[in-house]
Amino acid sequence: MIGAAHSTKKLPVEKLKELCGKIDHPIILLGGKEDSENAKQIASVDPIKIYNACGKFNLNESADLVRKSKLIITHDTGLMHIAAAFKKKIISVWGNTVPEFGMYPYYGKDQISNLKFEIKGLRCRPCSKIGYAKCPRGHFKCMRQISMDAVVETARQLLK
Repeated sequence: MIGAAHSTKKLPVEKLKELCGKIDHPIILLGGKEDSENAKQIASVDPIKIYNACGKFNLNESADLVRKSKLIITHDTGLMHIAAAFKKKIISVWGNTVPEFGMYPYYGKDQISNLKFEIKGLRCRPCSKIGYAKCPRGHFKCMRQISMDAVVETARQLLK
């Protein structure tokens, strides 16, 4: 899922392109109509492997795609919580917010793979409980420093 309510909850397009280029499985990009242009750029990395579904499906249809997925890589979004409700394996990527605020994927008593990627120890993080249109400090280290190689390796392990 490439969308999120606020820009500071989203990986930059360059990072998403890098991530999708390194994954060896079919990819469906989910997000709203507002994410469609970014999704076009991301899908251009490999138009055969990557399908841009941003803005093409309603919430129920998007939830069904999540239900049928083997693995979800997502920002802090509503669809992340739908994925948890379906007991899906989730890799969540955290920018200006932190899972400790209580917005992490909740599985109840079930033990499901739920791996979080975030840059701990940044003095400026968390900068908001909800998010901003842009990084208040201008550097966006909370997302720019996340290793896409580490995310891809984790995805490979979860898909075995």
